[in-house]
Amino acid sequence: MDINAFLEKIVFGWIKNDLERMTKEIPARNGAVGNINFPLSLCVLAYMEYLGGFLLGRKGDFTHNVEEYLERCFQKSEEYPIDILRDIFRNGLAHEYFARGAISRNGLRPPVYKHKEAGAILDVETLIEDFLSSLEKFKMELSKENFDERMRLAKDEIERMRDKHKQIIDSLSEGQVSQKPNLIFNASAGPISGFSGLSQDH
Repeated sequence: MDINAFLEKIVFGWIKNDLERMTKEIPARNGAVGNINFPLSLCVLAYMEYLGGFLLGRKGDFTHNVEEYLERCFQKSEEYPIDILRDIFRNGLAHEYFARGAISRNGLRPPVYKHKEAGAILDVETLIEDFLSSLEKFKMELSKENFDERMRLAKDEIERMRDKHKQIIDSLSEGQVSQKPNLIFNASAGPISGFSGLSQDH
């Protein structure tokens, strides 16, 4: 996959359209259960970490990748304190299900604010708006050199994990896919993704 295919298929295809579809089909309803505040937050923070690694040209970690993405692609990066994003929201959601604060979908700015009882609050509606607006800047900032290096590292890591777990993978039963999978890389080149007939969407 070259840089143009990556931008078209992954960034402006899956990432952008997933977020737009989730927010459109599950709009926020005041006081309702099922507003997907947590999944939306975790998705966007993961996307920022992922794309920040391509800007850096290396795997990196959450702090360095997201800092790079915010500084180079967000118009108001100062509204997103990295330590709060990492420790309160990303790590809380990823490791404990709950954010170590609260998450709203009110479209408020600044997007990270405080409440006397909840502590830090992240408004994910505003985060999504800022993130979607940042994708054109990401496209301009992404260099072919850094893209190629980060993609090479990703392919190497995928092959390493496949080799590590080959015995278990080989023992799995063959899945029945109801629609033709979208193959992003062939088996020798890297990840296979986009199994639309399975429960995961990519």
